[in-house]
Amino acid sequence: MEKANLPEGTVSLAAISDKIPSVIGELINNFHISVVTPAPIRNIKGSERFHADMSLCHLGMNSFIIEPGNIAVASELIKLGAKSEISDDVTAVFPGLNVCLIDNIMVCNEKTADVKILTYCRNNNKRIIQTNQMYTKCSTAIITKDAVITSDESIYKVCIKEKLDVIKVDNRGIRLEGYNYGFIGGCCGLISKDTLAFSGRIEDHPDYYKIKDFTLNHGVYTVSLGNTELYDIGGILPILERI
Repeated sequence: MEKANLPEGTVSLAAISDKIPSVIGELINNFHISVVTPAPIRNIKGSERFHADMSLCHLGMNSFIIEPGNIAVASELIKLGAKSEISDDVTAVFPGLNVCLIDNIMVCNEKTADVKILTYCRNNNKRIIQTNQMYTKCSTAIITKDAVITSDESIYKVCIKEKLDVIKVDNRGIRLEGYNYGFIGGCCGLISKDTLAFSGRIEDHPDYYKIKDFTLNHGVYTVSLGNTELYDIGGILPILERI
């Protein structure tokens, strides 16, 4: 994919946690999407240790930054022609790979973002937008290069300042093991330019109609994978696509 998180065609490979096999099964069987599943991060005890958005960061084209314990994922990507670098150690306090790349900007907390990602952005004319939120990727659902959905007030404010079309939604209705709730970006991902897939029934989210109207306004349809409640699984990260 040329741009991180923004497929132009149909996704053929995605990174996703294997904690909900039904979601992976639907991706493979119904959408013909192969998956890579990250190994648990050794320095994190919570359920987020399995999350793809904590384990790898696609910078665009064939460039990736990978968490040190996921050498196997890095090797898989290298076989596909990717350039994979290893990040600093990822922890709950320093979730260095959980940054939100949206076209030519990156929304992140510079104090916790991995230095390799910051360097990449500075060297490739991508503006770094500072926010207090350390987990910007799991807090943000990317719809298009001009539109996002977030559950975080600080991200909402910086997106408005950047003149992105943005709505703020509730965290209720998204499950994350060990926590009171999960996050909107952690339960979804684009599987094509016009399809946003959710890990569970998006129809049950308290802001479903707000979300549906917003995505449709940008030419993006929502699809529910499975018949369970929404789970924050660390997102569905598109890697390869068919054009």
